[in-house]
Amino acid sequence: MKTLNNIRQDLNKAVINIGFAGATLMTCVLCFTASAFRDNSNDKSYSIFEAFFSFDHIFIEKHDDFASIRLFQNGLSGYITMFIPIIVAFPFMVSFCAERNNGLMHFTITRSGKIRYYFSKFTASFLSGGLAVMLGMALFGIIIWIAFPSLESYNLSVEQLEWIIPDGITAAVVKNLIAAFIYGAFSTLPAFFLSSFCKNPYIITCLPFMLIYVWSTALNKLISKGFETGDYEIYDKVSAFTPDSPRQLAYISFSEMSATQRNMLIFNVVYLAAALIGFIAIMNLRTDKGN
Repeated sequence: MKTLNNIRQDLNKAVINIGFAGATLMTCVLCFTASAFRDNSNDKSYSIFEAFFSFDHIFIEKHDDFASIRLFQNGLSGYITMFIPIIVAFPFMVSFCAERNNGLMHFTITRSGKIRYYFSKFTASFLSGGLAVMLGMALFGIIIWIAFPSLESYNLSVEQLEWIIPDGITAAVVKNLIAAFIYGAFSTLPAFFLSSFCKNPYIITCLPFMLIYVWSTALNKLISKGFETGDYEIYDKVSAFTPDSPRQLAYISFSEMSATQRNMLIFNVVYLAAALIGFIAIMNLRTDKGN
């Protein structure tokens, strides 16, 4: 019961601050950088933001790529994949760094106990990052729903509808929101781990961005090299270990799990455990109790 009370208090600190509001709004804005339409005549891809100002209503109403649910499903594929490590660090970083810098951390650890304190901080940062991205995605969805036509307004066959939304619109929205939550929550792990030995908020937010970029670039080069050598299965082998793989966890069917999905699940569980254990180990070795 005491642990749950600590989690509630830490989650309130992470959610009720300007960092959380900023992360939510930044998520919403970056969702508009996702691709909306590709013009085959000039091979140019238009983001959702560009499409809104580049095409008239007649053109939009003739191409189902602009259906609100399809744009919503693309929301997590824009520049958000690059900047999400920075975004999700804002909610917990504001309260955690303030607690460390004003000397309250030593008092809090002494009162609650080390392990309970560490686990509470981990849970609060994990949940706050997920909630910020999920709420930002939801806000993006509301704007998209208002600004673009619904899927029903297009003359699509039953087969096309089943391909776009096999389980219906409600299920598609729910799965995308869950994917946003999981993606945001897992994206907090690098910054959370760094906070165990780093006090500088700028390093805590920016270094994960660099690490994720290097990680993603290295895997993309590995995939490209595989394609060049004719190894077309390399994508399935590597995609389970990409930084954005957590968002695919929302779409896993446990009754029909593929080898790639199984590797993805195992990798992210190990990743989660390693970040938590690493944080606890480093904090436990500190003689200053993190101050």
